[in-house]
Amino acid sequence: MGDFLGKYSVMIVTAALGTAGYCLNVNVKRNRIVYGCVGGVISTLLYCVFVEAQLSLLLQNLIPAAVVTFYAEVLARVVKAPATVFLIPSIIPLVPGGRLYYTMRAIVDGEGADAKVFAMETIVIALGIAVGIVVVSLVFYHISHKRIQFKVRFEQRG
Repeated sequence: MGDFLGKYSVMIVTAALGTAGYCLNVNVKRNRIVYGCVGGVISTLLYCVFVEAQLSLLLQNLIPAAVVTFYAEVLARVVKAPATVFLIPSIIPLVPGGRLYYTMRAIVDGEGADAKVFAMETIVIALGIAVGIVVVSLVFYHISHKRIQFKVRFEQRG
């Protein structure tokens, strides 16, 4: 555990600071910034755990995205705010900005093979994030939609 924290502590702290900066930049209400930062730390911590577990690049991003989507959906119902207020800041540390930069750099430098590798990694990461968000969001949507249908169907009869 000590080795893990020593290896990834800077990454986790900078994820929290970067998430806070993003929240301030997009004008998230001050009392909700902490929730975004917690989500950013959760996503980064899970990402680091799955990197250490040597999971595939897809799963390293899909599972943290799914977990923070669940976190955002539950928190949205507790705090009574849209889930995106918590979800987007929580996902920010997972965004493959570095790989996208290296992809563009390789294209500009004319290194086609490197560009292809970086582009494929970027696409896999983006796909993992998107699938993690969509799956959990759909589950929450269907659960809440069924509850609304149930209320409409049976409260009108009573």
